[in-house]
Amino acid sequence: MYRSEIVGSAKAATEKLDRTLVLDPNTYWPDAMTCPDWPVVGPNQGYDGQRGKEGAENRLEAIGRYLNRGDGKLRRPTEEERADEFARTFRRLGPSFDALQPLGMMAEADATLMKEACHIRGYLRKLEAKAERDARAAVERKQAEARRVLDEYRTTVPGYVEEIESLAEAVARHNQRLEDEKAVRRTQMLRDHAETLHTAAVSAAHALGLSVPDAPAILR
Repeated sequence: MYRSEIVGSAKAATEKLDRTLVLDPNTYWPDAMTCPDWPVVGPNQGYDGQRGKEGAENRLEAIGRYLNRGDGKLRRPTEEERADEFARTFRRLGPSFDALQPLGMMAEADATLMKEACHIRGYLRKLEAKAERDARAAVERKQAEARRVLDEYRTTVPGYVEEIESLAEAVARHNQRLEDEKAVRRTQMLRDHAETLHTAAVSAAHALGLSVPDAPAILR
């Protein structure tokens, strides 16, 4: 970003004021978010240059090279110097930013660039404020979600615990019933298999001319 180097308010032969700082965006947009976006492009106009923060900073750098041409180290203008530069460059037709007009044709180029520099600084200030606002909002959303999760746990889980404890006997009966059903199925499977084996053993005994084995009690 284009920045003037602040070296104090005392004048020196090697110093010059930064004319991109003659107009203060805080004067025209006290609320940073009310500054219009840059660049301002009319309905029948086109703009092929860079946009956003990088484009604005590069454009401000170019404006600074033109307005501050010549030798000397840049410094921030004093309020008196601001007023003097303003009086040499502008006439005010009203309190708004758009009401600033060049003092005459000779001042038109500088006035136009000073206004654009002010607008760009206001736009960069807006981007910074928006980034800070978005960062705060992200933190607030994260904290709100954390509070929601914690509140949900505190208000919900104790009720779950109480209900689970009240259902413990029913759960035990259910588990016992499942075990009983499992035992019944296992018993039936063993009985069926024993019967199959006994039938096969009887056939084998007949084939060998041996006595038939007695059926176990579970098959009687």
